[in-house]
Amino acid sequence: MNVLQEGYVVDIPYPTFVHRQMMPSWLTMLTQLEGVRGPDIEKPYRYLELGCAMGIQLHLNAAANPIGHFVGVDFNPQQLMVAEEGVQTTKNSNIEFIQADFESFLEYDIEPFDFIVTHGVWSWISEENQNFIIKIINKLLKKNGILYCSYMSHPGATGLTSIQKLMFEMSRNLNGDSAKKAAQSLNLVRAIGNANAGLFRKIPSLNQELSELAQDKINYVAHDFLSEYWQPQHSADMIRQFGKIGLSYIASAGIMENLNRLTLPVEIQNIIKTLPLITLQETVKDISLNTLQRQDIYIKERQQLSQSELESVYSIMKFGLLPDAPVGKDLNQDPKIGRIKDAIDYFRKILTLLSRQDASILELSKDLNQSLTLRQLTDMVLVLVWAGYIHPLRSDKTIAAYKKRTNQWMLAQNLKWKCIAKFGSAIEF
Repeated sequence: MNVLQEGYVVDIPYPTFVHRQMMPSWLTMLTQLEGVRGPDIEKPYRYLELGCAMGIQLHLNAAANPIGHFVGVDFNPQQLMVAEEGVQTTKNSNIEFIQADFESFLEYDIEPFDFIVTHGVWSWISEENQNFIIKIINKLLKKNGILYCSYMSHPGATGLTSIQKLMFEMSRNLNGDSAKKAAQSLNLVRAIGNANAGLFRKIPSLNQELSELAQDKINYVAHDFLSEYWQPQHSADMIRQFGKIGLSYIASAGIMENLNRLTLPVEIQNIIKTLPLITLQETVKDISLNTLQRQDIYIKERQQLSQSELESVYSIMKFGLLPDAPVGKDLNQDPKIGRIKDAIDYFRKILTLLSRQDASILELSKDLNQSLTLRQLTDMVLVLVWAGYIHPLRSDKTIAAYKKRTNQWMLAQNLKWKCIAKFGSAIEF
């Protein structure tokens, strides 16, 4: 078979990754805590994933969120065979898969969606297909609907453009499947890197990046670096492009990128405060953080929550403890949050409180009895969410009937993920 279709690797399966940042409860949490109206996930909603591959993310999503209806679209029939096998095994009724390229899917007669997500797609497809995605979003995303879009970003990925070009050109002159081509191409650029000349001398971190890349699954390397249209994006261009169809940038789904006080030098924070446009602010952040990949959240026809509605969010949105939360442990040595020294005591108290019962930010504030603003406490809660220690609870009480069968199917596929319906999400074990 051809190794490329529409410039994208299709002869080997894409490795399985699951991203909590794509789940409805996560996306809605960040949107509401930014003071913006999003989908009401206490009522039935619709969720679309463009480029769903084998549908593992979507299966977990659907099993953990029974009130939603989940649709996955992918043009690769080999990938979707696994996705459909999952549906036949779990008998899950709130999930469906559609084999179609983006141009064909644009012509489908289908109900609009409250969520549209696309991960690992945008930077690897042609401009024509990017335009089809924009048209799909414009046609199918509801008012107050959320778009999640991940992509390779400048300037963190800028130094890799020549590396990727060499790997792609090399792969065109090799025999074997894409995995073998990726391995040989990667060996070539690493050999060049060992000479420490030119680009590698100018960007010393490249050799370390290639060393880390060599530790990844080779199928991931193939899909990431052997696509014909691989191209990092500038966040300002993305924000402007989606703005043309009525979408406003809200936040990064990665969480930490939103917390300027924790991630940026004071001088950069002060510069950002002087800039009037979000395109300028995000570009400064990308330069300061050397951003490699962005996970952007956008909203359709943005509406701000009223003060009373925002207060209701702080009161109603509850958080609970995840299984690996370090309750009672020395957080100073914690690899994720130990460096945030001025908040360690607060982190410890929040984890202790949530070990006793689930709680909202407002309830935590009352129990802590500290001189923290709600914004400061919210930031600390979000850090713990980012670290994988706590998570927002799913807001509806619908029974997740397909959770057990989905988790059994995951085990049968040797996938170490399981859905936790309480959070409307999944964890790795």
